[in-house]
Amino acid sequence: MQLRKLLFYFALILSVNLLISCDDDDDETAEPSKREKLTAEPWEGDKVLLNNTDVATIPLIGSNASTFQTLRITFMDDNTYSATFTAQGQEQTQTGNWSMNNDETTITTDMFGEMQIRTLTDSNLDVTTTISPDNINFIGQVLGIDPRLIQAFTGGNPVNAELRFVR
Repeated sequence: MQLRKLLFYFALILSVNLLISCDDDDDETAEPSKREKLTAEPWEGDKVLLNNTDVATIPLIGSNASTFQTLRITFMDDNTYSATFTAQGQEQTQTGNWSMNNDETTITTDMFGEMQIRTLTDSNLDVTTTISPDNINFIGQVLGIDPRLIQAFTGGNPVNAELRFVR
């Protein structure tokens, strides 16, 4: 009789232990990588800061800041991208290649070069880059303004740019 009680208590403790140790890992999903967030859906241009100044507030430039808001860029899994924007009433399209470094802190594109990722969530992408005077023409095209206005604002020096995108 004593042995039966002992076996009963042992089985009871063992079954309680098994119930407590069950793992619910099946319900948990891993956080998407930055690459997965980047390629999930297209991004829309929201705001541009040049040398920490909102482009919309710069005289002679600000009136065209909304051109950046027409930018739609899609990063594909095969490391290509497609970007469209409207400049001076004409839709422009640019395609090219992109890459992300191993620690997912920079994105490099044909269009903007190497950009540091400041923020990357499901709904926000903020990147920073330094634009050389040689690339000011392209930024002028994206913003729909005469590049000489940007050069006048920056004194012909490289421009620290922050590009903000949303979904």
